Amino acid sequence: MISIFDGDSKNPENPNLALRQGQLRVFKTQLVLCLWIGMSSFLLFCILRRKWPHMYAVRTLRRNNFKNNLKSLPTDLLNWVVTLYKITDDEVLEFSGLDAYVFLSFFKMGVKIFSLLSILDIFILSPYRYYYTGNYDKDNITWSAFLVSSFMNTESSHLAQDPPDFSDDFPNYFWCYPIFTYLFSIIVYVKLFDYTKLVLKIRQKYLASQNSITDRTIRLDGIPKRLLRKNDPSILKKFIEELQIGKVMDVKLIYDFTPLENLFNERNLLINNLEKLYSKTYELKIDLYNQTKTPTVITKNSIHNNDNSNKKIVKNRNKINDLSIKLIEINNKIKDYQNKFDSKTSTVNIEENPEFKILPTAFITMDSVASAQMAAQTVLDPRVYKLMVSLAPAAKDIKWKNFRLTYYQKLFKAYLITILIIFSYIFVSFLVTPLSSLLDLKTISKIWPELGDLIKKSKWLTTFVTGILPPFLFSLLNILLPYFYKFLSKYQGYSSNSDIELSTLLKNFFFIFFNLFLVFIVSGTIWDYISSISDTTKLAYQLATSLKKLSLFYVDLILLQGLAMFPVKLLQIGDFFILNIIGKLLFLKNLILRTPRDYRFYYYTPPIFDFGIHLPQHILIFIIILIYSVVSTKIVTSGLVYFILGFFVYKYQLIYCFVHPPHSTGKVWPMIFRRLMLGLGIFQIFMCGTLALEGAILLAILCTPLVFVTLIVAWNYERYYLPLNTFIALKAIHNPYNFDLEFDDDNDDILSVSKNSSSSAIAEEDEEELITPYNDETSLIDNQVIDYNSNSTTKRRVSTIDEEREQFTDYTYPYLIDPLNGPWIGFEGDYISMVEYNLNQQDLEDGDMSVLSTFEDEFILRKKLKVPEWE
Repeated sequence: MISIFDGDSKNPENPNLALRQGQLRVFKTQLVLCLWIGMSSFLLFCILRRKWPHMYAVRTLRRNNFKNNLKSLPTDLLNWVVTLYKITDDEVLEFSGLDAYVFLSFFKMGVKIFSLLSILDIFILSPYRYYYTGNYDKDNITWSAFLVSSFMNTESSHLAQDPPDFSDDFPNYFWCYPIFTYLFSIIVYVKLFDYTKLVLKIRQKYLASQNSITDRTIRLDGIPKRLLRKNDPSILKKFIEELQIGKVMDVKLIYDFTPLENLFNERNLLINNLEKLYSKTYELKIDLYNQTKTPTVITKNSIHNNDNSNKKIVKNRNKINDLSIKLIEINNKIKDYQNKFDSKTSTVNIEENPEFKILPTAFITMDSVASAQMAAQTVLDPRVYKLMVSLAPAAKDIKWKNFRLTYYQKLFKAYLITILIIFSYIFVSFLVTPLSSLLDLKTISKIWPELGDLIKKSKWLTTFVTGILPPFLFSLLNILLPYFYKFLSKYQGYSSNSDIELSTLLKNFFFIFFNLFLVFIVSGTIWDYISSISDTTKLAYQLATSLKKLSLFYVDLILLQGLAMFPVKLLQIGDFFILNIIGKLLFLKNLILRTPRDYRFYYYTPPIFDFGIHLPQHILIFIIILIYSVVSTKIVTSGLVYFILGFFVYKYQLIYCFVHPPHSTGKVWPMIFRRLMLGLGIFQIFMCGTLALEGAILLAILCTPLVFVTLIVAWNYERYYLPLNTFIALKAIHNPYNFDLEFDDDNDDILSVSKNSSSSAIAEEDEEELITPYNDETSLIDNQVIDYNSNSTTKRRVSTIDEEREQFTDYTYPYLIDPLNGPWIGFEGDYISMVEYNLNQQDLEDGDMSVLSTFEDEFILRKKLKVPEWE
């Protein structure tokens, strides 16, 4: 029997010795290169962070947290790492929200799992394997010369070269593989469910403490025409209340506002042209890097001190006047539409405005979070596609234009995009096949002998082609294609940004898993088979060895992504680094930044973090590490470094640089869980197949039950855990501020009652004080709720960052209530200098606005924007 993994690496006559030495050289080169890129990028970030703290910690400028201000990091070169490490999970929830906490929990779980696996691999499995085979790993990429040769004596070397004779069909030491397969599977089961329970607990506690309009609102689709007759929301309100699932506070009917949307699109284009003209005519004074003040961009020259002798100003002023006239006309048309909207009933008179068609969808705000949760889990109508209830997305998260799509239009878009995705997979597979052939110099020589001979002449060229180039190209595909799938998801008809994000995650993971993992393995095997078609007896051998060859590729990939790319992520290459370093050198900055709005977007607005772009690759890396965990200590230890670096990099970015506005409420965790279950199943099947190919049929059979255990574990999650990741438990809603005592499984029921009884009066008092509902006409200011109806201040505090973000929102179509602000000519933080035309006295009495100067019908105003952190 041929042992395809455990060879004799110390026999000088071994024909694979040169290959192993080349593989070791590739690994060393890749390690040195990745360390150089990573360390230089990290040091550069530390220097740039000190010079431009506003750019690399923009969130410290934008928001004052409702409990404490966001901590500023020290300006020292490296001390900021210690401060970042000390930031607790509670502070992550406080400053960045539930979704960021769930994302970082995935990395923390990866660190703990691979720490345990690395310890077992390094101190038990690998020394045991080395004793019998002379290989530290089971993939023939020997670390003995790299790590352990310095302390391995002659006697152990003799043992490695002359293993004892075995009378069984397979060596006895093979028993360690099923044992460690079971052990590693148990570790993953335990840790995965530990973090699942923790995420569910935090999610229930976090969401149960909220009382925002989003938490109290449901979405109703497929509304029958009889409930929409007379365009009267009270009919729908009465119908819901008669079902006895709660009291309805407000109903927002949805209309097709296409004419209004077209006007705003035309208006935005005019605003953009006017801002460019003002900036070009009067130039900009830019003060963005002063650490003692808020970033500011203003005009150098006064707009109302026009120099008639300056031909440039006169020419541009004529253009400005023409565009301003058009803007006034569009504003008047928009105001006409807005005035037709009845703010009391939230309706539009369809008879007078037939262009606004009512849609079979509505947002219904209940009187409590509990009522909304019960309604979302209720089947309202016995017919299919009628009165379908779901929890409403956040108002700022909605894609309003997609509501006007019919069921068949959405179906057509879904099929069309699915076809495009399939074609993209086929196209990428043709790229992956030659990429996989780069892993084997022998394959290159068979396809192109001259090129193979040229590469063989240089060991460094061989190292580059077979070791460095493939993971680099793999990473490049991973960077570019996710944005393509995000683009497709935007046009699939989803009604919220969170749905688009989750759909992007699904598409991207499917792509990188099946095309850049499975296809990578299969195509490499098929290519090898075609290259040696004359000897078909080698097919089984090549199928087994394909995973052995890919193990080095995956080590290189993990090192590249971990040691090199994570520090590069800190530099934010796409945003600030290119703009401020390369952009200045190549004079590209002025092509991108032309108006105060542009400068504010790049220097004062935190970038949006998209789980659909970032997360799929990390899930795939987790699966790869798990698959090779028993056969390759290098991959496990490299993976541990990968997840440690990833945790710190993303922790920094999610707290200080990025925001995640979609209201996903931790729904990404089920996607993580399911895909890790898939990876666990592949790991177990891989071990069964590996042992079977080694002739250890009995051991392969013993590993088979693990696959069925994984299926049972996955079913258990779907049946009992998933509902808690979708809805909020009613009992949690009634005990949000006594959550830990009320729902502690370690406490005996009697003991729990005794503990809670002593504090029941306090809990009831806290609930009355802290959970007072507020309606759509309330505003949260200085950690309080101000009720403008009664002019009285309640004591309810804002509990979470997500609730704070939603404090000024409701489910009215935005274009019906959005202010018609004029073109921007400057900004100082959240205070915007803008030009307005034909203002009336009522507009000038706005308390958040001051008049800087006037000239005829043109007013220069300074106005404070009330927008979310990411706007």
